[in-house]
Amino acid sequence: MTQLDQLLQVLQEEFSLAAPEIDAALMHWLSDGPAGVPHAQAAATLYGRLAQACRLVGLEGAGIVFDLLRDTAELGGELEGEELGLVLGWLSGWQPPLAGYIDRPADAAALEPLLAFLARSPAMLSEEQLGQLDTLLRQPPALPPELQACTTPDSGLATLSDEDVSLTVPGDVDPALFDAFLQDALGQLETLGNAVRALAEGRVDLDALQEARRAAHTFKGSGNIIGIRGVGRLAHRIEDVLDHAVACRGEVPPALARDLEQAVACLDQMVYALRGEEAAPDNALAWLDRLGQWVRAIKQDAVETLAPQTLPTPLDPPAAAVPAPAAPRPAGEGTPAAVTPPNPAAPTLRIGVDRLDRLMRHATQSLVHHGRLEEHMRRIEERLAQLESSNRQLRDRLRDLEIAIDRQGVSLQAHAQAEGSQFDPLEMDRYNELQTLSRFAGETVADEVEHARAARAEAQQALQALRKQGQELVGQHRELLGARLVPVRQVVARLRRNVIQTAAATGKEVRLEIEGEHVQVDTDVLDRLTEPLLHLLRNAVDHGIEPPDEREAAGKPRTGTVRLRFTRESQVIRVECRDDGRGLDHAAIRERAAGLGLVERDAQLDETELARLILLPGFSTRTEVTEISGRGVGLDVVADRLRGMKGRIDIHSVARAGTTFVLQVPATTGVQHALLVQVDEQVYALPSDAVVMALAAGQGTVAVGAQGPVFRYGGRELRYQKLAAWLGLPVGDGGTGARPVVIARGAHGEVALEVDRIVDSRDLILQDIGRLLRRVRGLAGGAFRPDGRLLLLLDLEALEHASASPVRREASAQLRRRMTMERKHVLVVDDAISVRQTLQQLLHDAGYDVTTARDGFDALDALIRRKADVVLTDLEMPNLNGLELTRRLRESRLWKDLPVVMITSRATHKHLGSAEAAGVDVFLTKPYADEELLAEVRRLTTEAR
Repeated sequence: MTQLDQLLQVLQEEFSLAAPEIDAALMHWLSDGPAGVPHAQAAATLYGRLAQACRLVGLEGAGIVFDLLRDTAELGGELEGEELGLVLGWLSGWQPPLAGYIDRPADAAALEPLLAFLARSPAMLSEEQLGQLDTLLRQPPALPPELQACTTPDSGLATLSDEDVSLTVPGDVDPALFDAFLQDALGQLETLGNAVRALAEGRVDLDALQEARRAAHTFKGSGNIIGIRGVGRLAHRIEDVLDHAVACRGEVPPALARDLEQAVACLDQMVYALRGEEAAPDNALAWLDRLGQWVRAIKQDAVETLAPQTLPTPLDPPAAAVPAPAAPRPAGEGTPAAVTPPNPAAPTLRIGVDRLDRLMRHATQSLVHHGRLEEHMRRIEERLAQLESSNRQLRDRLRDLEIAIDRQGVSLQAHAQAEGSQFDPLEMDRYNELQTLSRFAGETVADEVEHARAARAEAQQALQALRKQGQELVGQHRELLGARLVPVRQVVARLRRNVIQTAAATGKEVRLEIEGEHVQVDTDVLDRLTEPLLHLLRNAVDHGIEPPDEREAAGKPRTGTVRLRFTRESQVIRVECRDDGRGLDHAAIRERAAGLGLVERDAQLDETELARLILLPGFSTRTEVTEISGRGVGLDVVADRLRGMKGRIDIHSVARAGTTFVLQVPATTGVQHALLVQVDEQVYALPSDAVVMALAAGQGTVAVGAQGPVFRYGGRELRYQKLAAWLGLPVGDGGTGARPVVIARGAHGEVALEVDRIVDSRDLILQDIGRLLRRVRGLAGGAFRPDGRLLLLLDLEALEHASASPVRREASAQLRRRMTMERKHVLVVDDAISVRQTLQQLLHDAGYDVTTARDGFDALDALIRRKADVVLTDLEMPNLNGLELTRRLRESRLWKDLPVVMITSRATHKHLGSAEAAGVDVFLTKPYADEELLAEVRRLTTEAR
């Protein structure tokens, strides 16, 4: 098949893909009428793309026809009424005549219906114009001059120039076409890479070779269609060599297989350069010439005589020059946005990552707002329950009043009979009126009870509906997160190329084995993880794997092995990078660290601590600088990138057996499962992947160890810390293990953290916490609680590092003390909602923290949860009144000195005496003056008791 035939085939495929889209746009335009301008523009764009494709194969006449269709569609978008109907009527018949012509260009039988279609054009073409089109349409297809040069055989490096490997994208290329090429290229590179790697390893798979040949053929056609000369020419040579490999059933010289593998790696780097992720390869011209030599040798039947040749190998730029991972690319820059459906026949739709990110933000905000609405609805239901309870109490009191009135009437009647007289008519009227009013009030309250019950039932149904809707929103959010997931295999070709090039540059033989290519990862996470993996692989080949002769002398295979294993554990991606090389030289690491002043020469460091030294910036055991190592950059970049991703890295090494790096990063960037704990009356979130276990109060014991407190549980002894200390909060006496403990992973291994209370565990929808909070060490992110308050997600490793600073600890303690002095806590106890709200607003505006309670029992529960500085209580309350509450406080060892202010409408000496006897500090009668109340509260909270 000639190159022209191949390009015609590509054109026909492009036509078959565009035709349904054009017909759908025309149908929507027809149904929307004058409002269908976007559909008209969509059809015009597709017509223009087909015009460009026709001209690439010399079909100038067809290009003019598609230009006419494009112009008509654009003009039709400005029309309406009969004129619009005329345009749509003509455009609706575009496909059959052009489909026949594209299948059989310049064929007379296909040309006749096309000319008849053009004669009906709303543009009313003249006879002369139709004649000119007839002449152009009868011309056979031909390659343009710029592509004809690509068909000449390569005669050698001297005849080639940089233009032959140029990656310049034509300025008039269709962005959608270019984007589609970049998307499809990833799968084709994977097919090519797998096949040529097997060939280089001596494993013959004819089916894989044939698939690779088809992939190279597609690469060539796509590159030439778009006009990227370098891709088209190199893919052409790769296809030629693969043709020979298929014809020989995979029996090719090892040198040819190795060169083919390197050429595919070069093509791979070309694609990533077009995606904007890497620099263009600087050895593309050499590989194009080398494959040209193989093609000539194949044609001359002299393959076995072509001598192996060492060519320059491009390496990724030094780590110091590699920029930090960029934000997710928008549509058109080649990032896959959706998971490939398991059924290849299923319809797919490409969507830009930027649009997907917007959808994610909207879905996240919907979840946050729904949570707030659900919380408001829950509070409404609670208030209605309180209202129903209050109405029942009022109904009971009115029933007691009716009974009392009836008794009074009977008593009056009996008294009158005893006196031998009848009721005074006026007195009887008053009794009847009072009885009527009491019964009317009772009936009204009974109605109120029923209304409150019905309203509460409606609120409960609404709350249930909201919870169901919340489940739907969570499902929607998970689906959107799933749409961002891509398989790891999308970067496998790049990782393999990195190993191939580093091995070639160091003169080593290395095989890369990858497990878990189908693990799904968030596209942003995978993008940010790729750079650390490239550094790890380069380090494994350069530092870990020994030269072939050294391996052979040690009884190892000449070819070293690096294994990458991807697994997903809940919300964490785990990557294991293992090599079978010489392992870490702990003595050299210690010597180098001492020379750099990082550790004392006699410092007692175990192998784990020594291994982590290689992650420090500027650390390298190499004494000479090469293109690959010796600069002290590389693994420090790995550690830095992982910290930015809220991930972690562990290192394990066995002398002469190899080194293993274990990376763990969150699988997604928008959702984090966390354990919620309370410390000093504030709730914090701990990432679940950093939590080993949570223990209830009383489990385990705390003892004094050589280096400080230790926690003993299950036969283990762990460092013991109070999370409050890490947060810079005041730490009281204790350390008895009487509070809950969370065993977590800190900066120096596992640690037992004491907390005040374990609240819950849940998935958090992470939010942007702002520029200022992002600069605070120890904060990993934030999420909104249902009540709208911010919940902070802690980074325990960073928090432990930050807490080690004595300056920070003292500053935090001083700030906390100032805040504590400035805001006192007041507990307001009253069964009337209006009174509670009024007092709460008054005290809050005066600078106090306020908690409210409905009765004495509720107040005692509130005091258990949080200590108060003063209590304001009513006298008469249900369940436990103010006098009984005060007596219980005075009987308690914890609360016997707690100031109590009683506010009541009862102002008799009897009530005052009862209050003083119970232990009330201040007795205020309603109505009271706000200034007087605030003065008493201020005095009581500042006086030492």
